[in-house]
Amino acid sequence: MIAAASADTYQEKPPRSELRVALAYFAIFMSSGLHLPYFPLWLEYRSLTPTQIAIVLSMPLFVRVIAAPLVSMLADRSNDRAHILTIATILAVLVAAFYFVPFGFAGILVVSLALAPPWTSQVPLADTIALSGVRRYGADFAKMRVWGSISFLLTSFVGGIFIQNVGEHIIPWALLGTLIAACAMSFIVPRIGKPRRLSPLSDVDMADAGRALRRPAFVTFLIATGITQASHAYGYSFSAIYWKSIGIGETMIGTLWSISVVAEVIMFTCFRRLFGRLHPAKVLMIGSAVAMFRWTVFPLIAPAGLGVAGFLVVQSLHAFSFALSFLGMQKMIALTIPEERGGTAQGLSTFFIGTSLAIVTMASGPLYSATGIYGFYVMVAFAAFGLFLANVSLRLEQREA
Repeated sequence: MIAAASADTYQEKPPRSELRVALAYFAIFMSSGLHLPYFPLWLEYRSLTPTQIAIVLSMPLFVRVIAAPLVSMLADRSNDRAHILTIATILAVLVAAFYFVPFGFAGILVVSLALAPPWTSQVPLADTIALSGVRRYGADFAKMRVWGSISFLLTSFVGGIFIQNVGEHIIPWALLGTLIAACAMSFIVPRIGKPRRLSPLSDVDMADAGRALRRPAFVTFLIATGITQASHAYGYSFSAIYWKSIGIGETMIGTLWSISVVAEVIMFTCFRRLFGRLHPAKVLMIGSAVAMFRWTVFPLIAPAGLGVAGFLVVQSLHAFSFALSFLGMQKMIALTIPEERGGTAQGLSTFFIGTSLAIVTMASGPLYSATGIYGFYVMVAFAAFGLFLANVSLRLEQREA
C-alpha cells in the first residue's frame, strides 16, 4: 500500500523512517513468534491441566478486546504515539519478569492478564505510527509491515531449535529477551509529533456511515468471519502439545508454525491476482470451506502414517483458512464502509474476532481433556457455521442491492 505524502506536512521526513519502523515491527513480532507456538508447552511443563492451559491462553484475549481500543485512544491523545509504544514495551518487560516467580496456575494467570494490555497493544500502535508515515511522507506500509511476518517466521523456527536443545524451562527467558528487544527498538521509532485531526463530517455523512455499519449483510459477515477465525483456537492452543505427544520435536514444531506463516505471506501477495474479482462473501466462503477440510484431516494425519509431511501440507492451508478469511473481511470493509468509518469497522472486526477466539479458546481446554485430537471435529462445525453465515450475508447483500 502506497499513498502520496500529504501536502501540509509540518516537518521533514525523519531519516531512515521506514527502516526504523521495520526494525520495530521485527522486534515486536519476535515475542509472538515464541509465545503462540511454545507458551502452551511451557504451561504443560509447569504441570497445568488442559483446562488451566486454555484459561491462561483465553482470558488475556478478553482483556485485549477491551484494552487495545483504550490504549489506542490514549495514543491518539498523546503528544506522540511512539512515546506510548515505548511505555507499553517497558511495562511488558516489567510484567513478564514475574513469570520467573514460582507461581502456580493462579499466579501465572494473573501475570498473563497483567501482561495483555501493554503487550497486545504494541502491534496496533506500530500500525498507527506506520500509517502516519504513509499519509505524511508516502511511506510504503507493506514493505514495513512484512518484517513482522518475517520475524514471526524466523523466531518460531529458531526458537524451536533453541528450546529442543535447552528445554522448555527456557521459554520465559526467551520471551523476556524478545520483549526487551522490542523495548530497545521502540526508542528508535520515528517521533513525528501529535496525531492529526480529521476534518469534521456533516451530520448527514455520519448518519450514512453509521447505517453502513448496521447493515444486516455487514453484521452477518462480521459474525461469520469471527466464527471462522475462532475455529483456529484449538490448533493455536494444543497443536504443539499434540505434536510433542506423538514424538515431533520442538525444531519441527517451529517448522510447522513457520510454514503456515510462509503460506499466509504468499496469500497476501497473490490475493488480488487470484481472488480480487470475487465478492468478499465468496472469498470468506472459500476460506471457511478450506478450514472445514483442514480441521477434518488434521486428526487423520498421524493414524494414516503421513507424518510430518502430512502436517506440513495441512499447515500450508493456513493461507486459506486464516489469511483468505482475513482478507475477505478487509475487502468487505473497503467496498461497503465509508472511509470515515473505516476505523470503527476495523474495531468491530477486531471485537468479533477477538471475542469469538477467546470463547472458543476457553472451551478448548475441557474439550481437549475429553476428546484429545478429535476435538478438531468441533472446529469443523464452527467453520461450517461460518460458511453458512457467509452465504446468508451474500444473500442479504443481493436482497439489499
